[in-house]
Amino acid sequence: MPEKNQKVLIGDDSMIFIGDLSETEFEGDSDKTITEITSIEPSTETNRIMCVITAIGQDSIFPNGLIKGDLFPALGTEVPGRGDKFHILALDHVADSSSWSLGITQTEIDVTRLNDKFRKYRLGKKDAQLSLSSIFTVGESDRPGGIINRSMKLVIQDKNGNYTVSDEANRALFMLGYVNKAACLDEKDDFVFAQIYLFNTKLGGQSGSAQSYDASGRLTGMDPVFYSLEAQEA
Repeated sequence: MPEKNQKVLIGDDSMIFIGDLSETEFEGDSDKTITEITSIEPSTETNRIMCVITAIGQDSIFPNGLIKGDLFPALGTEVPGRGDKFHILALDHVADSSSWSLGITQTEIDVTRLNDKFRKYRLGKKDAQLSLSSIFTVGESDRPGGIINRSMKLVIQDKNGNYTVSDEANRALFMLGYVNKAACLDEKDDFVFAQIYLFNTKLGGQSGSAQSYDASGRLTGMDPVFYSLEAQEA
């Protein structure tokens, strides 16, 4: 049996995307492909059309086990069945990110009885927290819909004196956090999908150091799901 290639991951293999759902809800007809229905081609960064399921039809194209609210990473050639409904997830690469992490913890409940020789426990609720660190990059960090705008109102004035006011603060957003972004056909895209709120922001500067922007995130909506997808030809 040939030896299987193994890849030990480093930080540079990871990426993080954030985004929002399209306003339009699309519905399958058992005839047209996802690309034909949406007029959207797979993203050049993910090689997928990221669909968030809103309804599952009787002859659904969605794999068994996926439910409403889960992500269906489409190639675009799939033909949704009648009753299959979904929104498109429009994602932006957080290009100014220097690191991200998602920590998952679970409480333990002591259920020890008097006649037990060892303490006994049952597991309680899980909790998750996102940490995101960015290097402040002019034109990226401070753009409308960018990472700073996700936690506070943004006011921009151009050279002609025109103002743009963007208030996206305190609005839930979707996240794709890649631990491995496939670089060739023999690799996999491994990422976690979640819906989060950003909070606890930290912005400032220090002499001799890059100016950073740090934020934390908490889950909302669906539970996080981990995806492992074989890389596909573009």
